[in-house]
Amino acid sequence: MGTNILGIGQSALAAAQMGIATAGHNIANINTPGYNRQQLLQSAAAAQNVGGSFIGQGTVIGEVRRVYNEFIGQQVNATQSSQNYSAAYLNQIQQISNLVADQSAGVSPALQEFFSSIQNLAISPNGTAGAAARQAVLSTGSSLVSRIQSLGSRLDQISDDVNNRIGQTVTSINAYSKQIADLNDSIETAVAISGGGAPNDLLDQRDLAVTELSKLVNVTVVDQGGKFNIFMGTGQPLVLGAKVSVLQPTSSLTDPSRIQVSYESNGSLIQLNEQSLKGGELGGLFAFRSNSLDVARNSLGRIAVAIATEFNDQHKLGQDLNGQIGNDFFSIAGPSSTPSGINTSTANMAVSFSDVGALTTSDYRVQYLAGVGPAPNYFKITRISDGSVNTSTTLPAVVDGLSFNLAAVGSPAIVVTPNVNDEFMVRPTALAASSISMAINDTSKIAAAVPVTTSVPSTNLGTGKITSGVVNTAVSATSNSATGVIGAVSVGDSYKSATLTPPLNLTFATGPNSLAGFPIGALVSVTNGGVTSNYQVAAVAAPAASPPQVVNVPYTSGATVTYGGVSFVIKDNPSAPTAGDTFTLGSSLPITPTKLTYNSAGNNFTGFPANANVTVKNGNTTTSYVAGSAIPYIEGSTISFNGLSFTVSGAYSNGDVVNISTNPSGSGDNRNAGLLAGLQTKNTMGSGTTSFQGAYGQFVSNVGNKAHEMEVTNKSETKLLAQAIQAQQSESGVNLDEEAANLLRYQQAYQAAGKLMQIASQLFDAILAIGR
Repeated sequence: MGTNILGIGQSALAAAQMGIATAGHNIANINTPGYNRQQLLQSAAAAQNVGGSFIGQGTVIGEVRRVYNEFIGQQVNATQSSQNYSAAYLNQIQQISNLVADQSAGVSPALQEFFSSIQNLAISPNGTAGAAARQAVLSTGSSLVSRIQSLGSRLDQISDDVNNRIGQTVTSINAYSKQIADLNDSIETAVAISGGGAPNDLLDQRDLAVTELSKLVNVTVVDQGGKFNIFMGTGQPLVLGAKVSVLQPTSSLTDPSRIQVSYESNGSLIQLNEQSLKGGELGGLFAFRSNSLDVARNSLGRIAVAIATEFNDQHKLGQDLNGQIGNDFFSIAGPSSTPSGINTSTANMAVSFSDVGALTTSDYRVQYLAGVGPAPNYFKITRISDGSVNTSTTLPAVVDGLSFNLAAVGSPAIVVTPNVNDEFMVRPTALAASSISMAINDTSKIAAAVPVTTSVPSTNLGTGKITSGVVNTAVSATSNSATGVIGAVSVGDSYKSATLTPPLNLTFATGPNSLAGFPIGALVSVTNGGVTSNYQVAAVAAPAASPPQVVNVPYTSGATVTYGGVSFVIKDNPSAPTAGDTFTLGSSLPITPTKLTYNSAGNNFTGFPANANVTVKNGNTTTSYVAGSAIPYIEGSTISFNGLSFTVSGAYSNGDVVNISTNPSGSGDNRNAGLLAGLQTKNTMGSGTTSFQGAYGQFVSNVGNKAHEMEVTNKSETKLLAQAIQAQQSESGVNLDEEAANLLRYQQAYQAAGKLMQIASQLFDAILAIGR
């Protein structure tokens, strides 16, 4: 019996000692990240049957189990992923929100100052005040350009920061993935050595690594025989047992400035769709870039394009102090197109603005796809923001104010047809804000006047009046030749010149498509898709020369041709011209002196140019008349022809005349300045629904609303995370009060076990003494 009591005491002593060690281990790791408290499991030893009674044999020490709730652990990981997603998104968008809300950095004040200076010029177009007003226009224009450029550059810097953050996050993901894989291997070895025992501290380390990984990207954990397989996104494996799929930050196939995430498979890098990477810091960065940063850059760029284009268009309808037609006031980059890095052809897209008022804030994906069955191959143009699709078997195609066409590439430039499955990324306005600049720096070149004047001679007998008139389009800056049908080509969209004397007559030729008629010896530049090719016109072609000597200059729809100070854009509209079609670049002044005569019998005007179609607008009614028609006189109506408009009123007498002629000088004329000032409130954007400042206000509002949304979301996710961690800690965390109580309990048990062993020893000694 003494021996039995001694054994019981020994088991009790060992259990108490193990309990003290376990409690001490918990106390020592109270501040260890990811540590789950441990419990000693023990049970009564099998009893011994003695004379029909079962006598206990002490205690059996079981495993030291960690207190871990897998369901709560998954909740913590999920909320960690969501909270870090919103925090990363919020941190980035607050930068844009703070930037656009800053009055010293915002565009709205500079835009207001610029148009105020235009209004002042309209009030004082000449004299000392006019000179000061013109200088103010250039100064405030430069300030506006600088403000837009600065904001665009800051958005570019944020984009670079996002790229860096994505690279750093990928590095951290790889590090945690390797740590988990190594722990998988260590845990498997430990379990095998222990005969199935759980290595609690290694399990804690692995769970902590999974939690840290969840902060970076949303992951799914699959426990396969004690090993963790980790998947992210839509199933991309990160860890399979002890094997790691290493991720790499790589440049986008369609935008080298944009970092994406790739993984290696069979020796090749496969780029992941960023839309599939949800949750965590990485998901937040990708979501911010695609949903907010890209939209912000495109929104600001769209505003810059609209300001530059609309102002330039009106400015080129005016006349400067030198008596010349206005040139571009602003310069700005057009749409960019990037072929995918896996394309099998050298083709590229040439995209131009056809209607800036219809532009969206989206980028576009253009794919060349095979037709089904006998159907021809076709171009698929996808608006990325909402997935809207347009298809066309031929180009050019016009979508959302953009004209999509194939670009001329190489030198000499040729149009290359893409191969099936080739893809292109088109970014219409992303680069515009950073590229806008002033195109003029001479106050005398501000076209505040209108190049047309009207007059009613004093010899007229009636009281008829006519307004001074405005120029709507500079139609005769390019005039179609009477020897060919050239309506399919629009020339002069960016016409910049004084006068061409003599006029330049160009002829379209096929095989290959080209323009003939440039003088021998002329240097001609053709710019398309960011590529400029220079040519020297010669009597005999010598392509090997530098620059290549050509007889005809290559024709490419959408290209800008520059010759002798003249620049013009050629466009297929809707198809290319045919061989022999000709056109003429002539005087930059769109006015042909015209004398109209009133006929009382027919109550009409005659004398319009023989080739001029005329429209008459009276209230909301517009009537068109073919060339050569007598035009009825309607009190207060607006008459338009050859890009000119004027309003007639009063009582004309038979034989009264109206003279329409060129404005001899732009001095003292404020008519175009008034029209330029009117652009401030004109709804030129959003398909005629908003103005420049309205569009900028919408941009600021959208950024602010998204920032507020993410702030609310982040607060909510932070609270949910705190609750999940609290639930986890309440079950798995170390409680010092509880451990202190356990120490006292085990201490007393240890002391009692020692006393039991002492008594057993004394009993055994007494038995031995009796035997002596």
